[in-house]
Amino acid sequence: MQHDLTLDAPGVNLVPLGPEHAAALVAFVDDRVWRGMTTPVPRTPDDMLEDVERALATPGRYAFAVLDAESGAVLGSTSFYDVDLRMGRLEVGHTFYDPAVWGTHVNPACKLALLTHAFETWGVHRVALRVDARNARSLAAVARLGALEEGRLRGHRLAPDGSRGDSVYFSVLADEWPAARARLRTRLGLPSPDEHAASDEQAASDERAGAARDDERARPGDGGPGERSHVVLIGGRSGVGKTSVAHALHALLRDADVPHAVIEGDYLDLAHPAPHADRLAERNLRAVWSAYRDLGHRRLVYTNTVSPQYADDLAAAMGDSPRVTAVLLTADDDTARERLAQREHGAELAAHVARSDAAARALERGCPPSVHRVGTAGRTPDEVARGIAALAGWLPT
Repeated sequence: MQHDLTLDAPGVNLVPLGPEHAAALVAFVDDRVWRGMTTPVPRTPDDMLEDVERALATPGRYAFAVLDAESGAVLGSTSFYDVDLRMGRLEVGHTFYDPAVWGTHVNPACKLALLTHAFETWGVHRVALRVDARNARSLAAVARLGALEEGRLRGHRLAPDGSRGDSVYFSVLADEWPAARARLRTRLGLPSPDEHAASDEQAASDERAGAARDDERARPGDGGPGERSHVVLIGGRSGVGKTSVAHALHALLRDADVPHAVIEGDYLDLAHPAPHADRLAERNLRAVWSAYRDLGHRRLVYTNTVSPQYADDLAAAMGDSPRVTAVLLTADDDTARERLAQREHGAELAAHVARSDAAARALERGCPPSVHRVGTAGRTPDEVARGIAALAGWLPT
Protein backbone atom coordinates (compact mmCIF):
# COMPACT_ATOMS: atom_id res chain seq x y z
CA MET A 1 0.00 0.00 0.00
CA GLN A 2 1.06 3.59 -0.51
CA HIS A 3 2.19 5.33 2.69
CA ASP A 4 4.26 8.29 3.86
CA LEU A 5 5.81 6.78 6.99
CA THR A 6 9.53 7.32 7.55
CA LEU A 7 11.58 5.84 10.40
CA ASP A 8 15.09 6.53 11.64
CA ALA A 9 17.61 4.57 13.68
CA PRO A 10 21.38 4.76 14.16
CA GLY A 11 22.99 4.77 10.73
CA VAL A 12 19.83 4.06 8.72
CA ASN A 13 16.73 5.76 7.38
CA LEU A 14 13.62 3.80 6.40
CA VAL A 15 11.69 5.60 3.68
CA PRO A 16 8.64 4.56 1.65
CA LEU A 17 9.69 2.04 -0.99
CA GLY A 18 9.24 3.33 -4.51
CA PRO A 19 10.07 2.50 -8.14
CA GLU A 20 13.16 4.70 -7.87
CA HIS A 21 14.76 2.13 -5.55
CA ALA A 22 14.35 -0.88 -7.85
CA ALA A 23 17.60 -0.55 -9.81
CA ALA A 24 19.70 -0.28 -6.66
CA LEU A 25 17.97 -3.20 -4.94
CA VAL A 26 18.35 -5.66 -7.81
CA ALA A 27 22.12 -5.11 -7.85
CA PHE A 28 22.61 -7.23 -4.74
CA VAL A 29 19.84 -9.82 -5.06
CA ASP A 30 20.79 -13.41 -5.83
CA ASP A 31 19.66 -16.89 -4.81
CA ARG A 32 21.41 -16.54 -1.47
CA VAL A 33 19.82 -13.18 -0.63
CA TRP A 34 16.38 -14.27 -1.83
CA ARG A 35 16.37 -17.63 -0.05
CA GLY A 36 13.08 -18.19 1.75
CA MET A 37 11.08 -15.67 -0.29
CA THR A 38 7.90 -16.90 -1.95
CA THR A 39 8.31 -14.95 -5.20
CA PRO A 40 10.79 -15.62 -8.02
CA VAL A 41 14.25 -14.10 -7.71
CA PRO A 42 14.17 -10.68 -9.42
CA ARG A 43 17.04 -10.97 -11.89
CA THR A 44 16.60 -7.66 -13.72
CA PRO A 45 15.59 -4.11 -12.83
CA ASP A 46 12.21 -4.77 -14.48
CA ASP A 47 11.73 -7.85 -12.28
CA MET A 48 12.50 -5.80 -9.19
CA LEU A 49 10.19 -3.04 -10.35
CA GLU A 50 7.38 -5.61 -10.52
CA ASP A 51 8.22 -6.67 -6.97
CA VAL A 52 8.10 -3.07 -5.78
CA GLU A 53 4.78 -2.47 -7.52
CA ARG A 54 3.39 -5.66 -5.96
CA ALA A 55 4.43 -4.44 -2.52
CA LEU A 56 2.79 -1.06 -3.08
CA ALA A 57 -0.44 -2.74 -4.19
CA THR A 58 -0.69 -5.05 -1.15
CA PRO A 59 -3.19 -3.86 1.48
CA GLY A 60 -1.79 -3.68 5.00
CA ARG A 61 1.83 -3.65 3.85
CA TYR A 62 4.13 -0.72 4.63
CA ALA A 63 7.19 -1.37 2.47
CA PHE A 64 10.41 0.55 3.10
CA ALA A 65 13.70 1.11 1.35
CA VAL A 66 16.57 1.03 3.85
CA LEU A 67 19.02 3.86 3.21
CA ASP A 68 22.42 4.66 4.64
CA ALA A 69 21.79 7.67 6.87
CA GLU A 70 24.93 9.48 5.74
CA SER A 71 25.07 8.87 2.00
CA GLY A 72 21.50 7.92 1.13
CA ALA A 73 22.74 4.73 -0.57
CA VAL A 74 20.18 1.93 -0.73
CA LEU A 75 21.09 -0.92 1.64
CA GLY A 76 17.99 -3.12 1.37
CA SER A 77 14.28 -3.31 2.02
CA THR A 78 11.95 -4.34 4.83
CA SER A 79 8.24 -4.11 5.61
CA PHE A 80 5.42 -4.05 8.07
CA TYR A 81 2.71 -6.32 6.67
CA ASP A 82 -0.57 -7.93 7.69
CA VAL A 83 -1.06 -4.79 9.77
CA ASP A 84 -4.27 -4.92 11.81
CA LEU A 85 -4.21 -2.05 14.28
CA ARG A 86 -7.74 -2.79 15.49
CA MET A 87 -6.53 -6.20 16.68
CA GLY A 88 -3.18 -4.73 17.78
CA ARG A 89 -0.99 -7.00 15.69
CA LEU A 90 1.29 -6.97 12.66
CA GLU A 91 4.21 -8.80 11.10
CA VAL A 92 7.69 -7.64 10.13
CA GLY A 93 9.34 -9.23 7.12
CA HIS A 94 9.97 -9.14 3.37
CA THR A 95 13.46 -8.18 4.51
CA PHE A 96 16.65 -8.40 2.48
CA TYR A 97 19.90 -6.46 2.56
CA ASP A 98 23.03 -6.00 0.54
CA PRO A 99 25.31 -8.86 1.68
CA ALA A 100 28.02 -6.25 2.28
CA VAL A 101 26.08 -5.07 5.35
CA TRP A 102 25.19 -8.50 6.72
CA GLY A 103 26.37 -8.79 10.30
CA THR A 104 26.65 -5.01 10.72
CA HIS A 105 24.44 -2.52 12.54
CA VAL A 106 21.90 -2.41 9.71
CA ASN A 107 19.51 -5.22 10.68
CA PRO A 108 19.34 -4.47 14.42
CA ALA A 109 18.94 -0.76 13.66
CA CYS A 110 16.05 -1.45 11.30
CA LYS A 111 14.39 -3.76 13.79
CA LEU A 112 14.78 -1.14 16.52
CA ALA A 113 13.09 1.46 14.31
CA LEU A 114 10.26 -0.86 13.26
CA LEU A 115 9.50 -2.32 16.67
CA THR A 116 9.74 1.05 18.41
CA HIS A 117 7.13 2.45 16.03
CA ALA A 118 4.93 -0.63 16.32
CA PHE A 119 4.86 -0.75 20.11
CA GLU A 120 5.36 2.88 21.10
CA THR A 121 3.52 4.79 18.36
CA TRP A 122 0.89 2.38 17.09
CA GLY A 123 0.56 0.66 20.47
CA VAL A 124 0.25 -2.87 19.10
CA HIS A 125 0.20 -5.87 21.41
CA ARG A 126 2.01 -8.34 19.16
CA VAL A 127 4.69 -8.24 16.46
CA ALA A 128 5.32 -11.49 14.60
CA LEU A 129 8.19 -12.56 12.38
CA ARG A 130 8.08 -15.65 10.18
CA VAL A 131 11.11 -17.39 8.68
CA ASP A 132 11.59 -20.21 6.20
CA ALA A 133 12.66 -23.16 8.35
CA ARG A 134 15.52 -23.90 5.93
CA ASN A 135 17.08 -20.45 6.29
CA ALA A 136 19.48 -20.91 9.20
CA ARG A 137 20.96 -17.42 8.85
CA SER A 138 17.58 -15.71 9.19
CA LEU A 139 16.49 -18.01 12.01
CA ALA A 140 19.59 -17.07 13.97
CA ALA A 141 19.14 -13.37 13.22
CA VAL A 142 15.55 -13.36 14.50
CA ALA A 143 16.48 -15.34 17.60
CA ARG A 144 19.15 -12.74 18.43
CA LEU A 145 16.44 -10.08 18.50
CA GLY A 146 15.00 -11.71 21.61
CA ALA A 147 11.82 -12.85 19.86
CA LEU A 148 10.16 -15.98 21.24
CA GLU A 149 9.93 -18.96 18.89
CA GLU A 150 6.29 -20.05 18.86
CA GLY A 151 6.33 -23.04 16.58
CA ARG A 152 6.44 -24.38 13.05
CA LEU A 153 3.72 -24.31 10.40
CA ARG A 154 4.26 -27.34 8.20
CA GLY A 155 4.05 -26.92 4.44
CA HIS A 156 3.21 -23.26 4.94
CA ARG A 157 5.47 -21.70 2.30
CA LEU A 158 5.21 -22.22 -1.43
CA ALA A 159 8.50 -21.58 -3.23
CA PRO A 160 8.67 -20.30 -6.81
CA ASP A 161 9.77 -23.77 -7.97
CA GLY A 162 6.59 -25.31 -6.56
CA SER A 163 8.22 -26.93 -3.53
CA ARG A 164 6.76 -26.41 -0.08
CA GLY A 165 8.59 -25.53 3.09
CA ASP A 166 7.81 -24.98 6.74
CA SER A 167 7.54 -21.56 8.37
CA VAL A 168 8.90 -20.91 11.86
CA TYR A 169 6.98 -18.22 13.73
CA PHE A 170 8.49 -15.86 16.28
CA SER A 171 6.84 -13.03 18.19
CA VAL A 172 7.44 -10.19 20.61
CA LEU A 173 4.57 -9.09 22.86
CA ALA A 174 4.13 -5.64 24.33
CA ASP A 175 5.26 -6.67 27.82
CA GLU A 176 8.37 -8.29 26.30
CA TRP A 177 9.29 -5.22 24.28
CA PRO A 178 11.34 -3.39 26.97
CA ALA A 179 13.73 -6.35 27.27
CA ALA A 180 13.93 -6.78 23.49
CA ARG A 181 14.51 -3.04 23.07
CA ALA A 182 17.34 -3.11 25.62
CA ARG A 183 18.94 -6.01 23.76
CA LEU A 184 18.79 -4.18 20.44
CA ARG A 185 20.17 -0.98 21.95
CA THR A 186 23.02 -2.93 23.51
CA ARG A 187 23.88 -4.49 20.14
CA LEU A 188 23.96 -1.00 18.64
CA GLY A 189 26.10 0.39 21.44
CA LEU A 190 23.27 2.58 22.73
CA PRO A 191 22.49 3.05 26.42
CA SER A 192 19.08 2.29 27.85
CA PRO A 193 17.10 5.48 28.52
CA ASP A 194 17.96 5.42 32.23
CA GLU A 195 21.53 4.22 31.85
CA HIS A 196 23.32 7.03 30.02
CA ALA A 197 25.86 7.74 32.73
CA ALA A 198 26.66 4.09 33.41
CA SER A 199 26.87 3.37 29.70
CA ASP A 200 29.29 6.22 29.07
CA GLU A 201 31.59 4.98 31.82
CA GLN A 202 31.39 1.41 30.54
CA ALA A 203 32.18 2.54 27.00
CA ALA A 204 35.25 4.39 28.25
CA SER A 205 36.32 1.32 30.21
CA ASP A 206 35.83 -0.93 27.18
CA GLU A 207 37.85 1.45 25.02
CA ARG A 208 40.72 1.46 27.52
CA ALA A 209 40.64 -2.32 27.75
CA GLY A 210 40.58 -2.69 23.98
CA ALA A 211 43.49 -0.31 23.56
CA ALA A 212 45.49 -2.16 26.19
CA ARG A 213 44.74 -5.48 24.50
CA ASP A 214 45.82 -4.26 21.07
CA ASP A 215 49.00 -2.76 22.48
CA GLU A 216 50.17 -6.22 23.53
CA ARG A 217 52.85 -7.50 21.23
CA ALA A 218 53.65 -11.10 20.38
CA ARG A 219 57.38 -11.67 20.08
CA PRO A 220 58.62 -13.91 17.28
CA GLY A 221 59.18 -17.33 18.81
CA ASP A 222 59.36 -20.98 18.00
CA GLY A 223 55.62 -21.64 18.17
CA GLY A 224 56.05 -23.77 21.26
CA PRO A 225 53.13 -24.82 23.43
CA GLY A 226 53.72 -21.97 25.88
CA GLU A 227 53.44 -19.20 23.29
CA ARG A 228 50.08 -17.47 23.11
CA SER A 229 48.46 -17.15 19.69
CA HIS A 230 48.20 -13.74 18.04
CA VAL A 231 45.84 -12.88 15.19
CA VAL A 232 46.03 -9.87 12.91
CA LEU A 233 42.59 -9.11 11.49
CA ILE A 234 42.65 -7.16 8.24
CA GLY A 235 39.35 -5.72 7.05
CA GLY A 236 38.00 -2.94 4.90
CA ARG A 237 35.81 -2.09 1.95
CA SER A 238 36.11 -3.75 -1.45
CA GLY A 239 38.92 -2.18 -3.43
CA VAL A 240 40.90 -1.19 -0.36
CA GLY A 241 43.56 -3.85 -0.96
CA LYS A 242 42.97 -6.46 1.76
CA THR A 243 44.13 -9.45 -0.28
CA SER A 244 47.13 -7.64 -1.77
CA VAL A 245 48.23 -6.44 1.66
CA ALA A 246 47.81 -9.92 3.17
CA HIS A 247 49.96 -11.41 0.40
CA ALA A 248 52.59 -8.71 0.94
CA LEU A 249 52.55 -9.33 4.69
CA HIS A 250 52.97 -13.06 4.06
CA ALA A 251 55.99 -12.41 1.82
CA LEU A 252 57.50 -10.02 4.35
CA LEU A 253 57.15 -12.50 7.22
CA ARG A 254 58.32 -15.41 5.07
CA ASP A 255 61.47 -13.56 4.07
CA ALA A 256 62.12 -12.76 7.74
CA ASP A 257 61.54 -16.45 8.60
CA VAL A 258 58.65 -15.59 10.94
CA PRO A 259 56.24 -18.56 11.23
CA HIS A 260 52.64 -17.63 10.45
CA ALA A 261 49.50 -18.72 8.61
CA VAL A 262 47.13 -16.78 6.35
CA ILE A 263 43.39 -17.41 6.07
CA GLU A 264 41.11 -15.60 3.62
CA GLY A 265 37.86 -15.41 5.56
CA ASP A 266 35.65 -14.86 2.52
CA TYR A 267 36.44 -18.39 1.36
CA LEU A 268 35.38 -20.10 4.58
CA ASP A 269 31.72 -20.20 3.54
CA LEU A 270 32.03 -19.76 -0.23
CA ALA A 271 30.04 -22.56 -1.86
CA HIS A 272 27.17 -23.27 -4.20
CA PRO A 273 24.43 -23.74 -3.26
CA ALA A 274 25.22 -21.07 -0.69
CA PRO A 275 25.42 -22.61 2.80
CA HIS A 276 23.11 -21.06 5.36
CA ALA A 277 24.39 -22.78 8.49
CA ASP A 278 24.71 -20.30 11.31
CA ARG A 279 28.28 -19.08 11.81
CA LEU A 280 29.69 -21.55 9.29
CA ALA A 281 32.68 -19.30 8.60
CA GLU A 282 33.55 -19.17 12.31
CA ARG A 283 33.21 -22.94 12.62
CA ASN A 284 35.50 -23.45 9.65
CA LEU A 285 37.95 -20.91 11.04
CA ARG A 286 38.15 -22.88 14.27
CA ALA A 287 38.81 -26.12 12.38
CA VAL A 288 41.45 -24.67 10.06
CA TRP A 289 43.23 -22.77 12.83
CA SER A 290 43.24 -25.88 15.02
CA ALA A 291 45.09 -27.72 12.25
CA TYR A 292 47.62 -24.91 11.90
CA ARG A 293 48.07 -24.74 15.65
CA ASP A 294 48.75 -28.47 15.81
CA LEU A 295 51.65 -27.78 13.44
CA GLY A 296 53.06 -25.20 15.86
CA HIS A 297 51.72 -21.99 14.36
CA ARG A 298 50.87 -19.18 16.76
CA ARG A 299 50.49 -16.22 14.35
CA LEU A 300 47.52 -15.82 12.03
CA VAL A 301 46.76 -13.23 9.37
CA TYR A 302 43.00 -13.24 8.76
CA THR A 303 41.30 -11.14 6.08
CA ASN A 304 37.60 -10.40 5.76
CA THR A 305 35.68 -7.21 5.08
CA VAL A 306 34.07 -6.92 8.53
CA SER A 307 36.66 -8.80 10.61
CA PRO A 308 37.83 -5.76 12.68
CA GLN A 309 34.24 -5.08 13.69
CA TYR A 310 33.80 -8.61 15.02
CA ALA A 311 37.21 -9.13 16.58
CA ASP A 312 35.86 -10.68 19.77
CA ASP A 313 33.67 -13.17 17.88
CA LEU A 314 36.54 -14.25 15.65
CA ALA A 315 38.93 -14.56 18.59
CA ALA A 316 36.37 -16.76 20.35
CA ALA A 317 35.97 -18.85 17.19
CA MET A 318 39.71 -19.55 17.12
CA GLY A 319 39.27 -21.24 20.47
CA ASP A 320 42.59 -20.41 22.14
CA SER A 321 42.16 -16.86 23.52
CA PRO A 322 44.54 -15.17 21.07
CA ARG A 323 45.96 -11.69 21.27
CA VAL A 324 44.20 -9.54 18.69
CA THR A 325 45.46 -6.73 16.50
CA ALA A 326 42.54 -5.43 14.45
CA VAL A 327 43.27 -3.33 11.37
CA LEU A 328 40.74 -1.48 9.23
CA LEU A 329 42.22 -0.59 5.86
CA THR A 330 40.80 2.64 4.46
CA ALA A 331 40.77 4.37 1.09
CA ASP A 332 38.82 7.24 -0.38
CA ASP A 333 35.94 6.51 -2.76
CA ASP A 334 37.88 7.43 -5.90
CA THR A 335 40.78 5.12 -5.03
CA ALA A 336 38.47 2.20 -4.25
CA ARG A 337 36.52 2.69 -7.47
CA GLU A 338 39.68 2.90 -9.55
CA ARG A 339 40.92 -0.38 -8.10
CA LEU A 340 37.56 -2.10 -8.54
CA ALA A 341 37.48 -0.98 -12.18
CA GLN A 342 40.61 -3.06 -12.77
CA ARG A 343 38.75 -6.28 -11.99
CA GLU A 344 35.03 -5.58 -12.55
CA HIS A 345 33.13 -4.25 -15.54
CA GLY A 346 29.68 -2.99 -16.51
CA ALA A 347 26.80 -3.68 -14.16
CA GLU A 348 29.04 -5.77 -11.91
CA LEU A 349 31.33 -2.78 -11.40
CA ALA A 350 28.43 -0.50 -10.47
CA ALA A 351 27.13 -3.06 -7.97
CA HIS A 352 30.55 -3.55 -6.38
CA VAL A 353 31.11 0.20 -6.13
CA ALA A 354 27.77 0.70 -4.38
CA ARG A 355 28.50 -2.10 -1.93
CA SER A 356 32.00 -0.81 -1.29
CA ASP A 357 30.77 2.71 -0.55
CA ALA A 358 28.12 1.41 1.86
CA ALA A 359 30.56 -0.96 3.56
CA ALA A 360 33.09 1.83 4.11
CA ARG A 361 30.59 3.93 6.03
CA ALA A 362 29.22 0.97 7.98
CA LEU A 363 32.72 -0.14 9.01
CA GLU A 364 33.78 3.32 10.11
CA ARG A 365 30.73 3.54 12.34
CA GLY A 366 30.88 -0.04 13.57
CA CYS A 367 34.59 -0.42 14.38
CA PRO A 368 35.56 0.80 17.86
CA PRO A 369 38.38 3.33 18.39
CA SER A 370 40.74 0.52 19.42
CA VAL A 371 40.80 -0.73 15.80
CA HIS A 372 43.84 0.60 13.95
CA ARG A 373 42.90 2.65 10.86
CA VAL A 374 45.52 2.25 8.12
CA GLY A 375 45.21 4.17 4.87
CA THR A 376 46.15 2.50 1.59
CA ALA A 377 45.67 5.31 -0.95
CA GLY A 378 48.96 6.21 -2.63
CA ARG A 379 50.82 3.40 -0.86
CA THR A 380 52.06 0.04 -2.11
CA PRO A 381 50.87 -3.19 -0.49
CA ASP A 382 54.42 -3.73 0.79
CA GLU A 383 54.43 -0.36 2.54
CA VAL A 384 51.09 -1.08 4.19
CA ALA A 385 52.21 -4.59 5.16
CA ARG A 386 55.33 -3.25 6.88
CA GLY A 387 53.18 -0.90 8.91
CA ILE A 388 50.90 -3.74 10.00
CA ALA A 389 53.87 -5.95 10.89
CA ALA A 390 55.14 -3.11 13.08
CA LEU A 391 51.75 -2.79 14.79
CA ALA A 392 51.80 -6.51 15.54
CA GLY A 393 55.44 -6.53 16.61
CA TRP A 394 56.11 -9.56 14.44
CA LEU A 395 59.41 -8.60 12.83
CA PRO A 396 62.69 -9.25 14.65
CA THR A 397 64.36 -6.08 15.89
